[in-house]
Amino acid sequence: MSSLITTNLLTRISANSRVTEKGRIRPLVESDVAQIMDLSRRVAEVGEHPFAYSAAFLKRLFFELPWCDGSLPSLAYEDASGRLIGCLGIMPRPMMFRGRLIRVAVGHHFLVDKSRRGTRVAIELVRCFLGGSQDLSLAMWQEFGKRIWTSLGGSVTPLHSFSWTRALRPARYALDFLKDRGLPASAAVPLHAACQAVDTTLRLFGPRAFPLKPHALSDDLDAVTMLACLSAFASDRALRPCYDVASLAWLLETLGEATHRGRLHKVALRTRSGRPLGWYLYYLTVSGAAEVLQIGGKENALREVLDHLYNHARQRGAIAVTGPMDARLVAPLSENHGVFHRPTNAWTLIHSHDPHIVDAIHAGDAFLSRLEGTL
Repeated sequence: MSSLITTNLLTRISANSRVTEKGRIRPLVESDVAQIMDLSRRVAEVGEHPFAYSAAFLKRLFFELPWCDGSLPSLAYEDASGRLIGCLGIMPRPMMFRGRLIRVAVGHHFLVDKSRRGTRVAIELVRCFLGGSQDLSLAMWQEFGKRIWTSLGGSVTPLHSFSWTRALRPARYALDFLKDRGLPASAAVPLHAACQAVDTTLRLFGPRAFPLKPHALSDDLDAVTMLACLSAFASDRALRPCYDVASLAWLLETLGEATHRGRLHKVALRTRSGRPLGWYLYYLTVSGAAEVLQIGGKENALREVLDHLYNHARQRGAIAVTGPMDARLVAPLSENHGVFHRPTNAWTLIHSHDPHIVDAIHAGDAFLSRLEGTL
């Protein structure tokens, strides 16, 4: 059976890519990890850090998934000498679409050499990916990947390409915003103390700008509780993720190991009577940003879930909270100083031969978070 899958896979790769004597596309294998790390160093921009992932973490991410599917492997492009000049991670993910199980493939770690043929390599890798047997392809890529994706028939989902931000320490947030846009350190340092004073004043004398202490009780979010929350509060979406306890446990453990992204916080909320109310997960980064991976809950309680998140993050030193857009968060975010924006050079991309799946995503009838994207 495995040999049949391999034969069909290689046939599909050959049919969907223009393999020449100068290189070929093949399935990624574990022995490629060292070359992937080397490739990441070659393609990193000046001043940009290459992968913060260890070889062990990459092996886990590429080859130890609970959803491994031999017919949807990650892809490598090697030149005639066997040197890796491109790779595209593919993460199979089961999802439910209107009551039926579908196969989803998420594209991640899309890297190509910066040589003149890099663009052609990138096109062939994406063409091969989109030509797979999955029902839906997803990716969150930058402008280069977006141009290739849309040229090959994929589309951008505008809603999921936006993010929201809620400033918790507005003056510090504004200062960091200016620093990211070129404010010299010599000017930023003396402003730091003044910003802290402004934020303290706002906290003391501007209570309307900040949520009151939430009444919900909180617990650490484990796989069993998270599965129950997803079943209770996301099951009415046309498209939603499909997990079991084992896959969620793997996912939470893997997220916790990605310490380069910050400290992971996992919180489940319940009423004082013990009724589930919602949940959220976020990384608190060294810069003070609380980067939300997923948030959800009872629709009429999302404002309370957000308030709890804001207080939780602020108590741990966060300057601001930011997260992915969801149609049901628009109203509660708008009511509590949330700002909507599109992250610089980041797009959420979709491709499916089923127009009903595409329409549901564009209509906002899909539960897609950063957990359904890449790790």
